[in-house]
Amino acid sequence: MMQIIDRAKEEKIPPLFRLAFRPFFIGAAVYAVISIALWGLLWAGNTHISQFMYGNPLWWHSHEMLFGFAGAVIVGFLLTAVQTWTGQTGVKGTKLACLFGLWLIARLGLMFATPSYLWMVIDCAWIIVATIFLAKPIFKVKQWRNVFFVPVLIMFTLLNVKYHLMVLKVIPYDLKAIALTTLTIIAAVVIVVGGRVIPFFTSRGTQTETITRISMLEYAALIPIWILLIFTLFPVTVPSSILAATYLIAAVTNLVRMCRWRSYKTITVPLLWSLHGAYLSMIIGLAWLGGSYINHNMNPTIGIHIIAIGGIGAMILAMMARVSLGHTGRKLQVGRWMVIAFMSLFGSLLARTLLVVIMPIATMDAYVISAVLWVIAFTIFTIVYYPVLTKTRVDGHPG
Repeated sequence: MMQIIDRAKEEKIPPLFRLAFRPFFIGAAVYAVISIALWGLLWAGNTHISQFMYGNPLWWHSHEMLFGFAGAVIVGFLLTAVQTWTGQTGVKGTKLACLFGLWLIARLGLMFATPSYLWMVIDCAWIIVATIFLAKPIFKVKQWRNVFFVPVLIMFTLLNVKYHLMVLKVIPYDLKAIALTTLTIIAAVVIVVGGRVIPFFTSRGTQTETITRISMLEYAALIPIWILLIFTLFPVTVPSSILAATYLIAAVTNLVRMCRWRSYKTITVPLLWSLHGAYLSMIIGLAWLGGSYINHNMNPTIGIHIIAIGGIGAMILAMMARVSLGHTGRKLQVGRWMVIAFMSLFGSLLARTLLVVIMPIATMDAYVISAVLWVIAFTIFTIVYYPVLTKTRVDGHPG
């Protein structure tokens, strides 16, 4: 644990703003409840709800899940992890409060206002500031292993600009394409981070020997994801057969990668099986998207939501649950309520994907059921983890 030079100064900082994971995790969880509750109410027939969706419900749902929700968790995680990576004190106090305030203002603006350049600037500003906070310690100590997260956040910002220009009608409206690109960037971050931490967490949590990493397998699992990102970033027509092959190769190599992680030993450890379930969802989503380019009866939207809800949403819930405990000096154990939360989120995934495929006639009902189960999952997290994230560490250490 890093030594804080001025302990008295550290203790003057409200616990909520002592490390980035605290405000961004609780903020993202609350926003996950509010935004999907609105989305579910819209599909339940309450069309007046659309007035809280920046004038474009589909755009708002896509943007806010990717940037408002997932973006907040990624920033909270990275600005916390960079302290461990570099040995430099992480952003905290007033600077962290201002950064979180920018994120919060942007969320309120995109809920109650109408499209304008002002909200585009505010909504991009918080990501830019976060990128600077992330880059400074990495470059200071020349921690090149993690420097790639900086260009990832820069690309994230540029895609956010494109999202806003699209809703401002400055560029052609192509929500599917830009959403897939943004989803691919987030998926890449999940696969990179997941590949680093899940084997480590598993060996520690199951008290088994260290799971070694095979360099060639790691490259084989990651390179197809970066190729897919390049395909979605640049407006080049790629043959369907190549896209299908790349998605399927990504799915197979990541499945082989995951087979080495002793998933069968995690059944009794919720903090582990939730992570493994999320990673498996990512693999299934990649495979489904690959299959959709071969079999046109496979709706790519299903694959997108397998990745979005299972691969990203479930990974976020599981990571927030574990990181919050670890960084507040608590035992890495969860109670029955968080088990219900994990199960509820995977239920949300099944409702939005499997139920839609099996019973197309009940699609609207499936959307509402999925939304309800998602809201239950993140409501439980919010209630259970609010005291964890807003109070000092139980072991007396800073952070």
